Amino acid sequence: MSKFILTWVGECSSWECDDLGHLNVRFYMTKTAQARQMLIIKLGLSSAFGSDSVSSIRVKDFHIKYLGEARPGDPLRIESGILNFNKNTARLCHVMYHYDGRIAATIVETVAHVSHLTGKSFPWPKRARSAAKAFRVKAPEPSKPRGLSYDTRSLGLSEKRLKKLGLKPVGLGVFQPHEVGVQGHVTTQALIGRITETAASIDSGWPELHDKAARKDGFSGALLEARGFLHKRAAIGDGYHMYSGVVQINQYTRTLVHNLVDAQSGKNLFAMQAIGCLFNLNTRKLVKATPEQIARIEAEITQNLGV
Repeated sequence: MSKFILTWVGECSSWECDDLGHLNVRFYMTKTAQARQMLIIKLGLSSAFGSDSVSSIRVKDFHIKYLGEARPGDPLRIESGILNFNKNTARLCHVMYHYDGRIAATIVETVAHVSHLTGKSFPWPKRARSAAKAFRVKAPEPSKPRGLSYDTRSLGLSEKRLKKLGLKPVGLGVFQPHEVGVQGHVTTQALIGRITETAASIDSGWPELHDKAARKDGFSGALLEARGFLHKRAAIGDGYHMYSGVVQINQYTRTLVHNLVDAQSGKNLFAMQAIGCLFNLNTRKLVKATPEQIARIEAEITQNLGV
């Protein structure tokens, strides 16, 4: 097996941070997108991300773990490798490091080689298959799922099905030009960004965010691990509705499932299973939920809600 290669170097900028004072989920994925592109370019597909490309790479699913928060001004780097390389798809692993070697996050993602004309996947070119051998790596232990599973298959629930489960929209919006790639499809980072920017509206899973006293004491929520699945592709000007529900709660973490669906057709755009924790902004530490908090959220659990 080969070693991971350097695919991105930069920093955590203040404008990329949220109210928790650390790098927002959207920008972890923005930096990972560049690392992904650099790795694919090194496979010999140098024109895959240009405006005139006829084929490129599409993310099908991903798993991300947050292991060491990145704060404004922190230098960061990403090293990447290939875990599996199949006929039309590949599984990539990216490890984001702090300057001192601490791991900030790990991202494992399945990507497909797709035609822009048909939107369907097709075999990698011979040069890419040959080059991929030099970048094969083993999955590092920190990148492996902790509370989630690679065996999970997304249901891609429609808006009709989500409503039948008793869920109501917690967010909605319209995708903007800056959220799409060169081929006009909404990016992975934009999809996950739309979810994280709506988190404060989810009172069923995060009642503390609606409690003025708790917010004054520094209480907030932080994402620890997530598994995302991309379904129907969205474009500039497409509207979406967001549905979220709680599926599990304990004193350390709470697990929610989020779905973005097309506002017109009701088809699933993006589904994500996310494990988060109550977080104190003053101490920068996880806070255990009280029995009262657990009971309150348990009453909001949506039965039979799958990702």
